Amino acid sequence: MPISSLPAVLAAMATLATPAKESWDSVLKPDVHVETLPHSALVEVDGQARGRGFVTIEVKDPKAILRIRVSAEGFETEEAAVEAARVANGQFVLALRPVGFARRVDAGDAPSMALAAEALLRAGRADEAAEYAEQSLRAGKTPLANRVLGDVWRRRGDRDQATRYYSMYLSLADNPPDGPEIRAWLSRPRDGDITVPAR
Repeated sequence: MPISSLPAVLAAMATLATPAKESWDSVLKPDVHVETLPHSALVEVDGQARGRGFVTIEVKDPKAILRIRVSAEGFETEEAAVEAARVANGQFVLALRPVGFARRVDAGDAPSMALAAEALLRAGRADEAAEYAEQSLRAGKTPLANRVLGDVWRRRGDRDQATRYYSMYLSLADNPPDGPEIRAWLSRPRDGDITVPAR
């Protein structure tokens, strides 16, 4: 279940709780798996750094309160206190909100992730824009996320990947204003292409 903020983790606790009839010892691998966006985000538990991007938090005491902090340069920091037993064996995607981005960001909400990706790209943060756009596409088929990825791969000089995402964007969007410019770029001959003159 994708979760976008630590407060949302708290809201999901009831669905993740271990049934009372099972003993703690009978639960296999009582860990919490967290993916952060951006992948450069630092995850700290009880003041100790645990890693970046993809972090597994071992849960040793079901009654422990985990104090979790996730931070990255250029993004709003998230903090929360979570009861260990309620998140054990859970998997979460936590997306931080870019500084200055006024809208709510939710890793499970494709449009919000696509808008954040677009804002990151405009700010010149292409790698992070790609991460947010890819998460948007995991959550749903958004035209904007495809366009952002087309722009990212175009900047990186990978025409095949840019073509793939631009083509999907044009197939999903309804007469986008940038459609003519993108179609013109797609129709340009590639380096090494042989152009046959019209008769």
